[in-house]
Amino acid sequence: SSLTPRAQGGGCGAMATPVVPPLIRATTEEDAVEQIESWDKAIILAHVSEHAGRYDDMKEYMKERVMNGPSLGIEERDLLSAAYKGAMADRREAIRVARLLEEDHRKRKELNEAYMVDDFRGKVVAELQEMCNELLELLEKHLMPKAETGEPKTFYLKLKADYHRYIAEFTDGRTREIAIDKAKEAYVDAMKEANFHLLTTHPVRLGLALNYAVFQHQELAAAEEAIGTAQSAFSAALMALEGMPEEAFQDAAPCLQSLKENLELWKGN
Repeated sequence: SSLTPRAQGGGCGAMATPVVPPLIRATTEEDAVEQIESWDKAIILAHVSEHAGRYDDMKEYMKERVMNGPSLGIEERDLLSAAYKGAMADRREAIRVARLLEEDHRKRKELNEAYMVDDFRGKVVAELQEMCNELLELLEKHLMPKAETGEPKTFYLKLKADYHRYIAEFTDGRTREIAIDKAKEAYVDAMKEANFHLLTTHPVRLGLALNYAVFQHQELAAAEEAIGTAQSAFSAALMALEGMPEEAFQDAAPCLQSLKENLELWKGN
């Protein structure tokens, strides 16, 4: 919808599709499978799951990769993000629809139906919360401690902020307040890391600014701050892109387009 602010999706900040590790030549198929490292098997199966649209399976393979292998490379980080985002997409939409249906039933004084929809929404919320907590635990215990400064650290801080933001989206009361505080803290830390280490045109830095601005606008109700964050990132990147190779513009273009659309929407309001 044109009235929905754009946050980072698959195109914005995403790197090139990784190359699947080559199979080692072996005398039998069984020998070939045995000679592939366990984390390489996980990556291969994550690719298969993604192509099949089975994101719940994909996130399990990426979880296995994180817990059993060395630090993630650029492409593997993108795979991890895509796995959890894909697994959550249908559930986030289900919660949105359930909220609308519940409101409609309450307006019609159909309380029994409203209670049933609320119960359904609660089950989906529990699934989402478990999924968010799972990724946040991976970040805290396995990914952040080994992250190098610059792009890896910025990427993980952004991911941490995004998933606290998702929790804030579908919870209420104290749980929501805590999620908002943690998301804000992680976004601020990520912005500091990005501003110090990454070019203004870097897709990860632009994707971070995009999502932070959406968080400011939607969860903090700070419209002017959101416009400032988005405008600063947009203007700085445009200025820096002058004279840079076409490839740099193509990498930055999806995030720049989303930033532009959000600015037009927010300034119009």
